[in-house]
Amino acid sequence: MRSRALIFALLALLFAVGTAMIVRSRLSDARQQVAEGTTPDAAAKTYVLVAANDLASGEIVHDPDLRWQSWPDGEIGDGYLVKDRDKMDAISGGVVTRHIAKGQPVAVGEIIQPGERGYLAAVLGPGMRAVTVPVTVASGVAGLLIPGDRVDLILSHPIVDERTPNAPARLVGETVLTDVRVVAIDQEINDQDKKAIAGKSATLEVNPKQAEAVEVAKQLGNLSLSLRSVGKDSAPAEPGVSHTWDSDVSPLIQHLHANPGAPTKADGTVVILRGGGSGGGSSSGSGSAGSSGGGNAGAAANSARTANAASMAASAASLGQMMR
Repeated sequence: MRSRALIFALLALLFAVGTAMIVRSRLSDARQQVAEGTTPDAAAKTYVLVAANDLASGEIVHDPDLRWQSWPDGEIGDGYLVKDRDKMDAISGGVVTRHIAKGQPVAVGEIIQPGERGYLAAVLGPGMRAVTVPVTVASGVAGLLIPGDRVDLILSHPIVDERTPNAPARLVGETVLTDVRVVAIDQEINDQDKKAIAGKSATLEVNPKQAEAVEVAKQLGNLSLSLRSVGKDSAPAEPGVSHTWDSDVSPLIQHLHANPGAPTKADGTVVILRGGGSGGGSSSGSGSAGSSGGGNAGAAANSARTANAASMAASAASLGQMMR
């Protein structure tokens, strides 16, 4: 019995010593890893690029929309972007082809880069169209537009009054479209550089009806773009409501339209024209001879009307006697 108890005591002692040595070894390794700033879990982690927030289809990706996140090694897809192997700016500025939820890895095939086929179609919202209008430095806000800006489209053109075809045409400027997005200047679509582009054409995002209006406006007159503020207007103008006539701009034109039938001499004297027979003439408001000539013409006209009435009465009397 005593020998058996002695054996159990020795075995227990050996087990305790072995356990202590194992624990000491593990603690020593842990201290070394902490001193080096690494842990077994951290060393095994792989970081992939994920969406920092929900990305809708057609949305342009910017750097704040992306972040690096640890991902299990066995679940890394072929199209994922891996930290230290790929760079975030490899897809920054591209367009999302389908919805990417927050925290979901961003695959290369889900992003279309500028210059790739289908990029412009991916930029447009559902049901929207792209139309291009010609611009100059003056009509294109001095070349300060960049893709992503919002503008109004203004049409200036002449209008002829059919009631007075010989009168000069009047000029009018009217707002055709309001608050439309610029998706491209010339062939530049990327807005990552935030640099203004002095192009010769601007491509706008519009709905189908607005696309028809733009094509008609091109034929009517000159088009220009008006850059809108980043802040939303409290009461934006509706298309066709805002317009300006030439007389609204120039007081002189307004005066001429208010007195369309008043010809003037070189010295500014108003000329009055009177008709009514061969004796009719013209006179100015400042001469007595003109007034006398006008009075003679009026008298001659009255005499002619009286003679015509007497002749018609005599003819009627003769016709009545013949019928008897």
